[in-house]
Amino acid sequence: MTQNQSSTVIILDTSAFFISIPLSGRLMTVRKVVNELKDLRGKARLEILLSQGLIISEPGPDAIVAVQHASEKSGDNSVLSPTDLDLLALAFEFHGELYSDDFALQNTAQHLGIVVHPLIQKKAAIKTWKLRCAGCGAYYDTMPGDSLCKICGAQVRRKNK
Repeated sequence: MTQNQSSTVIILDTSAFFISIPLSGRLMTVRKVVNELKDLRGKARLEILLSQGLIISEPGPDAIVAVQHASEKSGDNSVLSPTDLDLLALAFEFHGELYSDDFALQNTAQHLGIVVHPLIQKKAAIKTWKLRCAGCGAYYDTMPGDSLCKICGAQVRRKNK
């Protein structure tokens, strides 16, 4: 990498702690990712990255709101975890590049203009999902709290637009 690239902010998802890939730049993640690391391999990789300057940070509220709006527009809001939302918000706030194999996370990141680097899998194609009742076919702007259609009671599912 060139000197200019080494100043890149790299946001690490949990999966980045289970493989050993060379990383160069300002490394960041969120506390929720650290809390997900339960096995020795992930914790050992965390310690190595901390010694290399990994920063554990939390995104600001404005970035979280921006990510929530983008995930609603992309249709990924029903499948993104709180950890995913924090990672996306951190990448958005710091104009970082996101390292993750999570397809929904990658999709929302691309909708936000965040550069995505898959770790093992191929990069997810950008999609806009619609929420549709499997029974009556009604469309929803946001996933109902219990994932059930308010009209007929059937399951509401994500459907590629």
